[in-house]
Amino acid sequence: MKKTVLIFSTILIALILSGCGTKRQYFEPVEPAYEVKYDGDLPASIVDVVRDGATLENGQIITKDGLQSVMLPTGYTFLQNDNENYLATNKCNTLIIVDKNSKVTYTKQFEISVASASLKENLLAVVLANNTLKLIDLKNDKEVFSQVGDTVYAHDAKIASPYFLKGLIVYPTLDGKILIIDSTNYKVIKDIVVKSEKFFSNIIYLDVLDDRLVAATNKRVISIDPQTMAFLDEDIRDVIILKNRVLVFTKDGRIILTNSELKVLKEKKFKFAAFAGTIYGEYVYIVERGGYLIATDLDLISTNIYELPDEIETFLFTTKNELFYEDKYFKLSNK
Repeated sequence: MKKTVLIFSTILIALILSGCGTKRQYFEPVEPAYEVKYDGDLPASIVDVVRDGATLENGQIITKDGLQSVMLPTGYTFLQNDNENYLATNKCNTLIIVDKNSKVTYTKQFEISVASASLKENLLAVVLANNTLKLIDLKNDKEVFSQVGDTVYAHDAKIASPYFLKGLIVYPTLDGKILIIDSTNYKVIKDIVVKSEKFFSNIIYLDVLDDRLVAATNKRVISIDPQTMAFLDEDIRDVIILKNRVLVFTKDGRIILTNSELKVLKEKKFKFAAFAGTIYGEYVYIVERGGYLIATDLDLISTNIYELPDEIETFLFTTKNELFYEDKYFKLSNK
């Protein structure tokens, strides 16, 4: 018995001294990286980031079109915008609409916090943090649709917003589903399960190109057109939909190129890379948390690596051709 205890104690000490915990390994470029510098300063630091934009400490916001002059009231953070009408919310479960002159034109109090929201003309689509979906007609402030989803216990911080598509409204739920309703009679047309679980299963990506809808949770991508529906299962960080193809960025540092039906055409691995954001045009730029910018063509053939001024440790937001980090920004070639 004493011998057994001695052996166990020896093994335990050896494990402690050897640092048995998993040590994170970092992405290192094979070839020297080109250095890039910031182009300028923001008026204040970024304090909050959502899928469609960011909020600065002084109340200004950044949308997919870049830095805006509009100012939010104190305590509010940006959600989404429809042209020059901006949605924002606060910790007291209040949602507001602010116009281009920073004037609050609409206020709505909810029973629980707002997870995401979208605005199209007089219709306001909202996803609440308890997985309740709502549609409000702003003409008379009337709730014309409401549906309570299944209970979720935790969700990813990256939450997709509802999508207005011609005569349809596509809701991304917090339990991994897509709900499609008719925007004229407010009836549910389709309920599609992407990947439904109780923890971290919310829709993190939702976009439409031509007649194809692509959505994703952090475990599955789904591609839907009028004739087909396809799935791809991966540990997903982000997704980009392009014409006739889809790019999937994984948590283990891979970029997967698929056709529109999610059949894998090619993949490229960046060992130990932790992707933090993407920008795309003729080339794809991937922000890596260790402080690098990975540039690759859409066929994943050629790659250039750029070294950023900082490691990415806090809020980051990217637009079509700009990267915003803390209180700095720089513009990227999007050609």
